[in-house]
Order: sequence, then structure tokens, then C-alpha cells
Amino acid sequence: MIKYLTLLCGLFTLPLFVSAQFTPLCTGTTNGFVVDFAVYQNEIHATGFFTTICGKNTGHIAKWNGTQWVQAAMGGIDEGHALEVIDNSLLIAAYEFGSDSNYVVRWNGTNLTTIGTVYRTNPNPNQSQNSSIYDILKYQNDIVVCGEFNRVAGKSIAGITRWNGVKWDSLGSGLSGSINANTPILYPHQMIVFEGDLIVCGNFLKAGGVTVKGIGRWDGQAWHAMGEGFDGPAYGLGIFNGQLYAGGEFTASGNTALGRIARWNGSAWEHPGFEFEHTNASVRPFIHTLRPIGDSLYISGGFNRIKLNSGVTLIGSGVVALNSSLQINTLGGGAPNKEIEAIIPYNGGVLFGGGTTTSSGYLGFWNPATSSIETLSDEHSPMVYPNPATDFLEIGGLENHRYALISILDAHGKICFQTAIEPDLDRINLPKLPNGLYFVQFSGSKTTSPYQEKLLILQD
Repeated sequence: MIKYLTLLCGLFTLPLFVSAQFTPLCTGTTNGFVVDFAVYQNEIHATGFFTTICGKNTGHIAKWNGTQWVQAAMGGIDEGHALEVIDNSLLIAAYEFGSDSNYVVRWNGTNLTTIGTVYRTNPNPNQSQNSSIYDILKYQNDIVVCGEFNRVAGKSIAGITRWNGVKWDSLGSGLSGSINANTPILYPHQMIVFEGDLIVCGNFLKAGGVTVKGIGRWDGQAWHAMGEGFDGPAYGLGIFNGQLYAGGEFTASGNTALGRIARWNGSAWEHPGFEFEHTNASVRPFIHTLRPIGDSLYISGGFNRIKLNSGVTLIGSGVVALNSSLQINTLGGGAPNKEIEAIIPYNGGVLFGGGTTTSSGYLGFWNPATSSIETLSDEHSPMVYPNPATDFLEIGGLENHRYALISILDAHGKICFQTAIEPDLDRINLPKLPNGLYFVQFSGSKTTSPYQEKLLILQD
């Protein structure tokens, strides 16, 4: 039974805070998916499937000059997947559909050149067996490239190769097989350097003949498995708080259940305390990008729900942020009905790129300094949702605490509503309040410090 003690709030008014957290960077149509960003020569560059971005004709490589997007890297580049700045040049990993060859594109701000050629025997676009390149980075003074190829410079080199400035060479016997036999592609999607080793993730089954199941570790001499790998493709890697995270479509590592994201503990992949879902059964949820910015790890892909270990489900689409206290920030609900893949800091905030399909692109800007809400919730803290709220609040995570009271305070710290916390408390009805920003406070425990969250109430 819930016992209520209501204290009437003073009749004050506050400016109305809007619930939308993302603002457009620019106007005009973006006619294709935005896949990646990079800063080159002090300007943000973008690549993807677009040829027009924010109404400007740019081709597949564009740069933001502070007021509009313009064409960059002139010379006829195919759809791009990744951008990387290496040795004062912008290197571009590009898709190639239906052709048996591809190459690394290098732009120095003036001239466009290519590095070598990779080949895919018997390309089959219907099976995604193309000579596409997915990622590029520098490791031990070599440029390392991964993609859907099996021959380089006349050599049998599969999935991953390295350029020492003079010639291409292999990393052991490369990558082979696939996790899902119904998807017979390697799809080595992203690489990262972690603890001095090169980590690559994708859909491949083996690296250097070692069974790795979607993620392998190259120590400069040999390939190694990382725990039991995954049961599905891994698309993204990120390092946060000194730990390696992986995201993709996978749902398990061996007997450890996962929800499209995992954290490496040094010997095995573990559940990080949250997972990603989609309410549309026809949509396969996935994580594509993990990008550390400031004190947060931004995690993006295709999803619209985040499930916490506590059992609470948060509403958030396309992108969330994990902070250093291991709390999830839903960024005001994210970008509804969008998939987000490109992430980069910009102008005190974060710029996101993605789209709905390859024929519809999206650019959104998140400015934490001016946003009215940051919904922070995790298994270690009480939780309130929805946010914004109208008539009621759902309460979660109280089983781990011994709070006595829940209060709603206005922006001046005045209590507008208060109720005792009973063992079965999971929902409270809100009194009629002026629209505005409030705070939900849990207090009254000798063993637990007070906890407070921002809350936007809209009741008109």
C-alpha cells in the first residue's frame, strides 16, 4: 500500500524546457546514410552513402567549413565506410560493389592518390562478397587495412593486410570462415589498438587458423583468441576507463548471455550491466560504434530500448552515453527511428550521423551544456521514468536501497510533492504542476546517501 503526504507547491512559473535534445546541424536534404566522421586540417570530414549533404552536392566525401558542407577529396570516390588521419593525410576506406578490386584512397588536402590494390575473387554482391574495405589504422608504423578481400599484391592475403610504406604483407595467415554459415563473409569491420596489441572484430570465424569467433588479437607475431568470442558479428570497439568494449549483433560469448555489447575483463567477455533491444520484431538490434568523448562512452547503432540488470527498460533510440560512474544517459530519448553510426565531438557538444535507410541520411547535434535533461540511470541507483513525465512516474531500483522518502522539488529546491517509500512502491501519480524542470530526490536513509535526478514535467 502506498501512503501519500502531499505538500502543495507554490504557484510559480518556470520557462518551458523542450524535450527534444538533438538539433539539426544544418538544413536541407541528406540523400544517403552518414557512416563516419574525422577531423582533418581542422575541419570535420564525413563519408557514407550520400552525394548530397544538407542540400549541398558533395559526393561521398564532404567537409564542414563552419557554415555549410562542401566537397572534399575531389576525384571520384565511391561510397565510404571509414576515415582515418595518418601521417598528415586523410585515408579513406571505401565500399566496392560488384568489382573484384579496390584500393586505399589517400587525400593530402590537395591531391588524391591510392595505395596498392586489394582483390576479391569472384565477387558476389548478392552475398555481400565485395572487395570493400572497412577500416584503416596505424599499428607498429604500418598502415593496416581490413576488408572483404583475399588477394593483395599477388599474394594470398585474406581479410587484413599491412603496408610498410613500400609493400603489402600479411598478418599471419589472415582471417577465414564466418560465424554465421548463412552469411559467408569475413566482414572484418573495425580495428583498435589495445594494450599494445591489434584487435579486429567482424564476422570471421578464425584468425591465423585460431578459432576466435568474431574478434581476434594480433600481438605483432601471432593471432590469439579473446575468450570464447561471440555467437554473432561484432561491429564496433571502444576503450573506456581502461577497459575494452565490443558491440555488434551478438547475444552470447560461450555460456555468458549478452545483449549486443560486452566488456573484456582480461580473460573473458562479460555482461556490462545493460543490453540493447528493439521493440519492432522485424528489426535486428545492433551496436555499430563505441566512441569515448570526455568522461563518457557514446554507444550507437540500431536500437530503441536499453535493458538494465535491474530489469528496468529505458527508452533511447540510436545512441546513449555511458559515463564514468557506469550510468546510462539516454540523451533525452536519442534519435527516434534513426540508426546512428558516425560520432564526433563538435563545438562543445557531439555531432551524430546516420540515417533511416541508405537513401535517407541524418545529422543531429547534442549540446549537453544547454540540454534540459540528462536521464542517468543504472543498476546502482534508483530510477524514474518516463522523462519527460506527465501524469505518473515509474520507480525502479529501490530493492538495493533503504530510502524512506521520495520527493519532487522545483528549481528553487522547494518540495512540491512527497511520499513515503513502501516495499511495493513501483509507481506514483503526479499532482498537477506547472510545466518545467524539477528534481526527484530519494532520501531519509541512514545507510544510503541521498540521490537526485533531473525531471521534466509537461502537463498542458
